[in-house]
Amino acid sequence: MSDTPPPQEPRPAGVPECVWDVEPPGLTDTARKRREEIMAAAEAVLAEDGIDELSLKKVEDRAGMSRGQLTYYFPTRESILLAVYDRMIRRMIRSFLDSDGPKPMTGRAWDCFRFGLGKHLELGSEERGKDLFTLLFTFLARMNQRSEYRDKLSEMYRGWRDHIAADVADSVPEPRPIDPRIVASVLQALIQGLQIQLMIDPAAFDRPAMLDACVRLLAPMFQRGAGASSSEFDVSRSSGDHSPPDPNAKH
Repeated sequence: MSDTPPPQEPRPAGVPECVWDVEPPGLTDTARKRREEIMAAAEAVLAEDGIDELSLKKVEDRAGMSRGQLTYYFPTRESILLAVYDRMIRRMIRSFLDSDGPKPMTGRAWDCFRFGLGKHLELGSEERGKDLFTLLFTFLARMNQRSEYRDKLSEMYRGWRDHIAADVADSVPEPRPIDPRIVASVLQALIQGLQIQLMIDPAAFDRPAMLDACVRLLAPMFQRGAGASSSEFDVSRSSGDHSPPDPNAKH
């Protein structure tokens, strides 16, 4: 196995690097492979037994490694949880970038927002995000005792917020009605707030009506007319249904 760092995956044109979508720099092929094996084992334990049952012993057994091999890459349970959280974020971002929707930092922040919110409101979206939110809530509950949890969340949200703000600034001409940094914080709160409601109660609200309401409410932030709508997005379908919406369907 080579000890030279493997090449990074190519980034789609026009999409800048973000602090929360890249792996640690300088990893060798072996290190990357071992880290992935450990994180995959940890995710399997989390899915089967829950976060309270995650231990170094269960991870090493699942990964087929000795304690020394495991702790060489992840010395503590907390370091595994942080790495798994990063891995889930990267997977979510890559899934979005690989989709056929508009891409960020291409002057289409409004289209990205509508497309992204539509994906978050699809039937079944709350199940896809359940493990990620389980870790998020764990970090929130314990960040007063563990500074690394606070640091991770601060870094992730700051990077996400800066990325959205840069995209809005690039897409909305001056004079802008609202500071792009404020727009970014509003979008963060909206997306995660709606996801949390759906995780608690998948029938909390009418999804197409919610999408349309959000689009109409936020259109002025992007200098869009009051008549903006979400009619081209059908969130009543599951993410696996890629057939075009029925133009005769009633919404």
